[in-house]
Amino acid sequence: ARKLTSVNAQVTVKMEYTPKVYQHSAGLILYYDNMNYLYLRKYYSETLGQSALSIIRLENGEKTEYQDSRVPVGEEPIYLRLRISGRKTCFTWGLDGRKYERIGPDFDTSRLSDEYCKYGEFTGTMAGMICVDTMKHERWADFDFFEYFVWDKEDEV
Repeated sequence: ARKLTSVNAQVTVKMEYTPKVYQHSAGLILYYDNMNYLYLRKYYSETLGQSALSIIRLENGEKTEYQDSRVPVGEEPIYLRLRISGRKTCFTWGLDGRKYERIGPDFDTSRLSDEYCKYGEFTGTMAGMICVDTMKHERWADFDFFEYFVWDKEDEV
């Protein structure tokens, strides 16, 4: 993970990952502490019977999974992007690194702050790559790159 240095930033990763069971996931995370984060993940969906992308938000310990914006995906490499523009954060994804599709709603970036978080487990807001195997702790994801880009508000891209 990398600490955010601006409220105008974009993070892009390219990832290869094949989840086998629902306890496997990997992706891109905007992390404040273990009780507050946004996680765009590729995981194995039992209801779809294949890999999918979805977003999980943990806010003061309360988990919300945005299954209404879930997208089935194959096993080819995938690009995941997080864009922060002031108080607004959104996620996109793509297969070629040029064309990206939105996934999920806009999120309020200010909720990943000292002022909002109830439990005081401060780490500071970071963006990072993540791989989770809660079954055997043996799965891994291959990330080709992690790109962190910052712009001035006047130069918004």
